[in-house]
Amino acid sequence: MIFRDIHEKSILPKSLIMITMAVAIWISSCIMFIEKNDLVFWLQPYKTTGNFYRNVLLFSCFLIYFIRLGIMLFVFYKRKMYWIEAIIIINIMPFIIPLVAVVSGNNGQKIDYLEYAGILMFILGSYLNTYSEFLRYIWKKKKENKGHIYADGLFKYSIHINYFGDIILFSGIALIADRLILLLIPVSMALVFILILIPLKEKYLKNKYGKEFDNYAKRTRKLIPYIY
Repeated sequence: MIFRDIHEKSILPKSLIMITMAVAIWISSCIMFIEKNDLVFWLQPYKTTGNFYRNVLLFSCFLIYFIRLGIMLFVFYKRKMYWIEAIIIINIMPFIIPLVAVVSGNNGQKIDYLEYAGILMFILGSYLNTYSEFLRYIWKKKKENKGHIYADGLFKYSIHINYFGDIILFSGIALIADRLILLLIPVSMALVFILILIPLKEKYLKNKYGKEFDNYAKRTRKLIPYIY
């Protein structure tokens, strides 16, 4: 991500992300719910035959994530999004959804405690990410807060609680899919956050807020509340 203090709607790159995500969800719905003979030929090899209710749960998660992403991009996300950022995202995120659909799609096991735990994790992760951003959005709209860093709400537990929410929700999706190999997705996300995005963002926050950020960083964990 390119963290710069430039505010712009960036409608086109954001729209490109949403369009590619919509296509990914459509492809996933096709291979999960449409009969093989009714699929276009290039999707037929990926047709799934697993538990219908698991597929419904996963598809519901995809839709919720899509709606939440749209709100994040077009309402909460105020800084300029560069085309290179959008291109990186559309070369990663849209492939995750069909991957989950294919890997989990032939799982015929009944819904059990693992999936219930996954649902709770998905809800928790979505809450941590979306509600934290909502509270920050409301706080930043007040004139008296201009030029100050937001360190309240859920962000008092973690500087990057929104990133932590993404890790939790994708862990939940892996559990709903009942394919532990899909835990590589949140693990990979965590590594990208820790090794790349968090250092870049904290450098930006340090330059923008100076000592105010230093004081915030001293008393607050980076990613995982109470741990790291």
